[in-house]
Amino acid sequence: MNGPPVYGTQGTAAANNIPGARVDGIAWTDASGNAWLFGGSGYSAPSSVGLLNDLWKYRGGEWTWVSGSNSVNQSSTYGTEGTLAPGNTPGSRSFLNGWVDANGNLWLFGGYGREMGATGDLNDLWMYMP
Repeated sequence: MNGPPVYGTQGTAAANNIPGARVDGIAWTDASGNAWLFGGSGYSAPSSVGLLNDLWKYRGGEWTWVSGSNSVNQSSTYGTEGTLAPGNTPGSRSFLNGWVDANGNLWLFGGYGREMGATGDLNDLWMYMP
């Protein structure tokens, strides 16, 4: 209950990694059977509580912290609209909508989150290609 996360090294799967307790994020599975988890409201390192923007992948009994921050209440990092870039990151949010398209891309829309120093309802659209 109220378990804290263990982020480990970003991009590296490990038996000790764990996303930590959270509510109101989104989860899905990809075509390869990997489980994915993004955002929500919960715990981050070192034990802060707030809105999350961390992306996790679960495969073969191990979690990998894929992207996002290990701190709560982060604003988005925008690049050029319509252009994919590794540095683009959705801000912290919960109560968001998400779906996977026929190509396996994750789409995120809105939610309640953090943007430009304020917290409120969001209407931004993001695509992630695993």
